[in-house]
Amino acid sequence: MTMPLSSRQWAALVVLLVVFALGGCATAAQRQAQQASTTAREAVAQLQVCVAAVNAKPEYAPLVPYTPDLATGQHTMAQLTNESFISPEDAKLFGARYDEGTGCRTNFLTALSTARPDLVPIIAGMYAKGAALVVRLIERKDTWGEAARQFEAVLSDEREKIAAADHQWIADLNAANQAEMAQRQAAAAVLLQWSAQQQMINAATRPVVTNCSRFGSSVNCTSY
Repeated sequence: MTMPLSSRQWAALVVLLVVFALGGCATAAQRQAQQASTTAREAVAQLQVCVAAVNAKPEYAPLVPYTPDLATGQHTMAQLTNESFISPEDAKLFGARYDEGTGCRTNFLTALSTARPDLVPIIAGMYAKGAALVVRLIERKDTWGEAARQFEAVLSDEREKIAAADHQWIADLNAANQAEMAQRQAAAAVLLQWSAQQQMINAATRPVVTNCSRFGSSVNCTSY
């Protein structure tokens, strides 16, 4: 047989339930944001490590003077103003290095698809534009400087698209978070109402004990 809870026990139980309903754990949107941020940071770090390993190979050393900063993607002023065309030897190296880095880019997009699938089309589009620039450079249609300036323009445009996607993603998460918090608050209100009803029922059904004492012809009784 289950023993009925006292009023104090009911109050303590309801407090615990309300606390859990309102803030006992992160919302689904908060968990998604944290997981996506962590996964995206790890994916970027792995991409940089992979590309750096390819670029550091001895056979690609002649391309180092033409390679932008890996962390920022920015070219130096000397690179941006280099109006010479790529040599046949460097063209072969550049094509080979680009092909070897394909695995790095593919793995990055795969990792990103689980964290931020909305960014995958943007990044893939940037890679496609970059590949077109590589072809023009290797075919000696553009100088080193022209290729670098065009790449900078592509990178700037894609960063704007990513910023817009980030803004929309955050707005969607905020809306989902607010909706879940509203549901939790509604659940907490129901719990409080249920608690009040239970206490009223307990008070109405609680057994009454009466003790009486007699002194001479007088009888005094106390109920509790």
